[in-house]
Amino acid sequence: MSSTNRSNARDKHIADYYVTPQKAIEDVLDVFCKDENIDLSSQEHLILDPCAWWKNWEDDMSYPAVLFKYGADYNKIVTNDIREDSPAQYHKDFLTATEKDKYDIVITNPPFNIAQDIINKSLEVVKPGGYVIMLLRLNYFWWKVRQEFWKKHLPIRAYVHNRRMSFTSDWKTDSVEYMHCVWKKWENPKETKLNLIYNF
Repeated sequence: MSSTNRSNARDKHIADYYVTPQKAIEDVLDVFCKDENIDLSSQEHLILDPCAWWKNWEDDMSYPAVLFKYGADYNKIVTNDIREDSPAQYHKDFLTATEKDKYDIVITNPPFNIAQDIINKSLEVVKPGGYVIMLLRLNYFWWKVRQEFWKKHLPIRAYVHNRRMSFTSDWKTDSVEYMHCVWKKWENPKETKLNLIYNF
């Protein structure tokens, strides 16, 4: 199925929000922590999920739940969502809120229509040497409007998921391939290392 004829699996998700499968996050953290020699259980890591959406009140927010499972200090995982009915700690517009460069890691699944803005703001609020990790469509690399951005902010890694994700309870997928892109603040590599994550 082509992208132009993809399913309507995400059509009912208001404001372009949809929940990342926890298994996909686990797959990324398995290799990311190894590649970057990061121990999430270290007390030093302050982590932000600026778009911490969830399915319903019975479910955990995906990224914080997996980070906690991997040893992150729950008191140092900051969650934000612009939606007032979200269980996130804060309910503010991340793009306009005043933030300092205090986070060690910013990780989220940004609404696609404002993904570029979320990435830019995340690179502002993360500490020098800190990481920004975003779930994006694989074709995000090829959009001409982002060519100038890539010249200044090329990701250090792109973890490509070999299976299409389902973001709905009926497990339907569309024709889009996804990746978790990783930036390291103040590093601008000449090339992005691509890792294909096999999820059988």
